Amino acid sequence: MIERKSRIVMGMDVGGSHVTAALVDLDDHVFLPDSQCRLDLDSQRPADYILEDWQKVIQTCYRQYPDLERHIGMAMPGPCDYDSGVCMIKGLNKYGNLYGLNIPEALSQTLDIPDENVVMTNDAACFLQGEMAMGAARDSQSSIGVILGTGCGTARLQGGIGCDAALWQLPFKNGIAEDYLSTHWFKTRYRELGGADIGGAKDLALSYQDDPISRTVFEEFAQNLGDFLGIFVKMERADSIVLGGNIMKAGNLFLPGVKDRLASLGVNTPIHLSTLGEDAPVVGAAVAYEKKTVNHFNYQP
Repeated sequence: MIERKSRIVMGMDVGGSHVTAALVDLDDHVFLPDSQCRLDLDSQRPADYILEDWQKVIQTCYRQYPDLERHIGMAMPGPCDYDSGVCMIKGLNKYGNLYGLNIPEALSQTLDIPDENVVMTNDAACFLQGEMAMGAARDSQSSIGVILGTGCGTARLQGGIGCDAALWQLPFKNGIAEDYLSTHWFKTRYRELGGADIGGAKDLALSYQDDPISRTVFEEFAQNLGDFLGIFVKMERADSIVLGGNIMKAGNLFLPGVKDRLASLGVNTPIHLSTLGEDAPVVGAAVAYEKKTVNHFNYQP
């Protein structure tokens, strides 16, 4: 039984192909039992269908807790106007039919709850917020986060709240940061050096021991990431770095090189690997909800 004084928020991570969610107890820093849910979805469907899928996830999370008031924090990919809640995604093969939609308003109407009970935050920011609340950066005061996968997500703290650093577009080497810090870079660079078509870092990791081209690619990636993190740390005066994303599953093959590169730049900031994994943005969305709202937990004793 949940005491009414408890601060319970549903965190929901909206991905391009699935949604994951859970009820987060912000007092005890745990997920409520039987509240976790994951649903695969088609993010290119019309808006009504997407909202319907999200509603299913929310209802599933609250199924065992029907008396709890709905407080929903959403980790949402960009671009969006997170202050107003308006989706600005278009041309990215996901959620294009939500363009111009006020998501908290539309979702709250679907759920018949007040608009202010739905709060949307950048997904990379939620990753960092989650790791600082319950994960690898619990002891940090000014951490930065980088998610390495199909793109390069970055987050920093602003007033204690995680926010999108948007450094994927930072001018870097002969392009922008994301050109050198993504799955696309691994695929392109491997071909440039004479390799075959691959799916990404995971494929290269499998051939690392026997393929000198694979080793070269990981060595170059370590230099790229080290140079980028050096810039990011100095911009934010960060006391720690949290790394996550699918590329980090091969982190043992390039992290030593990253640390060497940072040391050569005079940067000795500790690097932490995500401990929450896919749960990080779920936790972070719930924490961000609390930090962005006021008087939402005035439960009666």
